[in-house]
Amino acid sequence: MVTDTTTSTTGDATRTRENVDKATQSAHEAIDRMAAKAAPAIEQLQSAAANAAQALREKAAALGEMEEAWVESARDCVRRNPLASVLVAVAVGVLISRIGSDRG
Repeated sequence: MVTDTTTSTTGDATRTRENVDKATQSAHEAIDRMAAKAAPAIEQLQSAAANAAQALREKAAALGEMEEAWVESARDCVRRNPLASVLVAVAVGVLISRIGSDRG
């Protein structure tokens, strides 16, 4: 009887190990299938992010160029009309001062 119990326990352990191995293999296969399906979507997202980043860099460069053009245009205007530029600056200063004093 002891032999029968030992053989039965060993057989149960073997079957349990086989079942665990089958479940593990099935889980690995399922994960591999999911990863294979997810890879193209991840690559597409990476590509879209890279394209968006490039577009943002280009827009930032264009805005930087536009800013430089506006600053240069303002400098030229001040050089051509220095007195008018000073008068406009004083008028803007007075206007800002009045707006600020009315609130306080």
